[in-house]
Amino acid sequence: MNSSTDPCGAGVLLRAMNLFFCRNWHRLIVSGESLPDGPVILVSNHLCGLDPLLIQASVNRPLRFLMAREYYMKMWYVRRGLDLVGAIPVTPGGANRHAVRKAIEVVRAGNALCLFPEGAANPPIPMHRILPGAALIARESGAPIIPLRISGVLPFDHVHLWRSFYRRSRAQVVIGKPITLPEVSEGRAGLHEDTALIRHAICELASFDRAPDHDAPPG
Repeated sequence: MNSSTDPCGAGVLLRAMNLFFCRNWHRLIVSGESLPDGPVILVSNHLCGLDPLLIQASVNRPLRFLMAREYYMKMWYVRRGLDLVGAIPVTPGGANRHAVRKAIEVVRAGNALCLFPEGAANPPIPMHRILPGAALIARESGAPIIPLRISGVLPFDHVHLWRSFYRRSRAQVVIGKPITLPEVSEGRAGLHEDTALIRHAICELASFDRAPDHDAPPG
């Protein structure tokens, strides 16, 4: 049973269409834990723009996403759809008080929120830098954090935005066990420990990684 009270998030029809696309074109397989009901925060590595679709196709409830404001503004032609599903624009590493406050409200209302704590797709050193947003939202909402790991897709090359969508892949999403942030000191030290725990939880799932399909024809 879904306890969400938020009217946003992809509807049943949109989720069904997305599931068909991800399972048939990207040959998505999902393993690991089931997503619990109630307020949760999903955190994942970030390979490409396809990632939100893969994660949404991996769970049986609507998700809200934090997304980079740069792409929210640049992709004006799909902004209406992004607003419809409740995307929350943020500036990675910048001042995001309004966005964080909105995200906390979404989670406190019993919804599932997903974000990519690296702050960008396919960073130079994967999982090297973790931004504190997930930890801040978890601390304020009291919601558990669910680590996920995406593999098997073509990484974003920061030039060809749509290539990962139309080039066929062997996508995989692994859902880890929920983690609750421990009671630690406040301030920078506590935040550093929180982000280190989140990073470790995502990296632990790397042993299940699925290699991209190099036999797929180039896009």
